[in-house]
Amino acid sequence: MEYTEKIVLDNGLRILYLPIDGALSASVAVWVAAGSRHEKTEEQGISHFIEHMLFKGTTRRTSREISEEMDFLGGGLNAYTAREYTRYYAQTLAENAVPTLDIICDMLMNPLLDKDELERERGVILDEMAMYEDSGEDVVHDALCAAVWPGSPLGRPICGVAKTVSSFTSDDLRNYIKTHYTPERMIAVVAGGFDRNGIDSLIQKTLGALPPGKGADGFVAPEFTPSLALTKKRFEQTSLSLAMPGLPAGDPRRYAMMVFNFIVGGGASSRLFQRLREELGLAYSVYSSHSSSTGVGLFTVTASFSADRQEQVLSEINSVLKGLESGVTAEEFDRALAQIKASSIMGLETVAAKASFAGHNELFEGRQITSEEMLQNLNALTRSDIDSLAHDILSESKRALSVAGNIKKRSFYTSFLPFI
Repeated sequence: MEYTEKIVLDNGLRILYLPIDGALSASVAVWVAAGSRHEKTEEQGISHFIEHMLFKGTTRRTSREISEEMDFLGGGLNAYTAREYTRYYAQTLAENAVPTLDIICDMLMNPLLDKDELERERGVILDEMAMYEDSGEDVVHDALCAAVWPGSPLGRPICGVAKTVSSFTSDDLRNYIKTHYTPERMIAVVAGGFDRNGIDSLIQKTLGALPPGKGADGFVAPEFTPSLALTKKRFEQTSLSLAMPGLPAGDPRRYAMMVFNFIVGGGASSRLFQRLREELGLAYSVYSSHSSSTGVGLFTVTASFSADRQEQVLSEINSVLKGLESGVTAEEFDRALAQIKASSIMGLETVAAKASFAGHNELFEGRQITSEEMLQNLNALTRSDIDSLAHDILSESKRALSVAGNIKKRSFYTSFLPFI
């Protein structure tokens, strides 16, 4: 039987162990509660910059040696930065779990932050930011967040802006690590097959030896601001995102949201996909999504299309959303529920997925959610739960629209959003 064991060390470090009998691989990770939401205005992008720099060498290993050692271990090492955390993770063979985690701990505790490497990586990050500027859907999403949550760290791009990214020094990064990479903000996750005694010993000598620091501060949840963001760009296609307030992380209605999102635009049988792509051929890419953070959430409809189809696309999206006021059908509900149940279970079959799910649960829930609990909550849903959620989410008085590409006059868009 699989289980998750949680241990909290004296310095505040949390450790999650997920032993899986017979597993030939292991997934190891360290989650750090340090993301773009923790940054001051002048620090925009520093969490992401640090994530890059931790791969550029330590006092024990050069950047090349980190890569070569991981290859010798037969594993893959990666990281990413989110709004509320940065995650460093690796997948490897079971017998190599200890040396693989040792590399991650070394990166976290002993980064060189070499000035020459910093300058090289600054250029890489600026190129990464420029790449996002060439993506219509990335541009509309960033502009949407800035408009919906003005003045909040949630409204800022995770990569930061050119002004701040161009200003960071090694000392800036070192000071941020000192205050934000503290054991109280860290969660070590080890799943699959592994040497428990070896992992225990390694963590005690590394992350477990860090001095206690300060835990993550609480967040002030920003209010949703109805707004219109227009970004003129020379794109082949025009992209838009229409947003409404969603559910915050941990909201008990999140299971209803999974089903609702699938019905609206989460799959090939969804209302948006069937109407705009299959029936009318208006857009190749059209979908809905839901994202949750501490205290806030966002439900979004996104589409990319030829600029001359803007009026049709907006009209049809509004029509699909309006149609949901009449409720979802029994067939839609049953189909969406079956798909969500299957994807939820199948999505947790791999060692890496189990480790990621455990870390996410600990960070946002403070406890573990089992597959059985998920299925129980999904099976308890009724159509009225979905209809009630739709009524709350689809309020026309709380919407925001972001458009990027070949844009029209503001009055054109306000005709679809008269409250702005």
